[in-house]
Amino acid sequence: MNIEDKKIAILFITKNGKELGLKIKRKISTAYLYYVKKDVVKEADGVIYVNRKLKEFVPEIFGEYDYIIFIMACGIVVRTIAPLIENKFSDPAILVSDEKGKNIISLLSGHMGGANEMTLYISNLLNSNPVITTATDVNDKSSLDMIAKKLNAHIYDFRNKVLKINSMLANDEVVNLFIDGDYDIDTRGFNICKRDEVNNLGEVVVISNKKNLNLINNNILKVVPKNIVIGIGCRKNIDKEDMINSLSDFLHKQNIDINSIKEIGSIDIKKNEDALINLSIYLNVPFKTFTAEEISKVEYLYEKSDWVKQNVGVHSVAEPVAHLLSDGNLIIKKHKYNGITFSVGRINI
Repeated sequence: MNIEDKKIAILFITKNGKELGLKIKRKISTAYLYYVKKDVVKEADGVIYVNRKLKEFVPEIFGEYDYIIFIMACGIVVRTIAPLIENKFSDPAILVSDEKGKNIISLLSGHMGGANEMTLYISNLLNSNPVITTATDVNDKSSLDMIAKKLNAHIYDFRNKVLKINSMLANDEVVNLFIDGDYDIDTRGFNICKRDEVNNLGEVVVISNKKNLNLINNNILKVVPKNIVIGIGCRKNIDKEDMINSLSDFLHKQNIDINSIKEIGSIDIKKNEDALINLSIYLNVPFKTFTAEEISKVEYLYEKSDWVKQNVGVHSVAEPVAHLLSDGNLIIKKHKYNGITFSVGRINI
């Protein structure tokens, strides 16, 4: 489990809880330890002492951490976090452990927040009993939200679709799945089908980054992986609407779903180009730039332009940038519009 970039808080209210917290801290060095108790006596042991009531302190950190591990009774935790809970997409993963670390409980955000995975991780570190109650997990099946999380995918009407499919899986109903591409995902519980079978089935979950699936089955639940990156070169002061319209036309002709775009990029001298910044906002994706030195290391692989070299310092922008964004997996060479060039890479998920 990769937790290097995750923020983890461990809260306790007793000395025994502190001892377990310190034990976990030795295994997960990036975790923050909080001893939350009125009139608590501070010690120099790497613990943050909070001289307040738990219900007063937790609201302040609830949205600041990816994982919050409570070492105390479940009832205390439930009463404390109940007013703070919003939804599975924004709530942090909540875990609960008894003071001896015998049981590690995944209490909230088991799938999307990662509480189930963290429960298994900590249970393994402490040789504890993991307590996971989500229906798909206890029935040894995958789930639609976990697939979507792995693929960073877009699903229209996500919440309702996930509830429906996960309920079908938990109730041993047939859930057809067609995977259009090569994705490393957990498909336990799904009925994997081939393209030529899809039109003869009822509802089918389809994983694809294509805009047009070319299927006559109208009962499709489309899962769009965010695995497409766009390298962009452009002239200075390109019109914002021209940039958006050109990309829309390009995506249409290449049969790429706009929701599959994970990131766009260009050379760093374009970092303040309004049309690119606006496009990033329009797509709701990051805009990443690379230096001429970074681009020069891979530009030899692609067609060169002396005009581009004279203006930006490298022979090519769109293709090398798509190459860098996708770790070398360029899938569509450059296509030119009026003052704009696009190229596409695909990230392996």
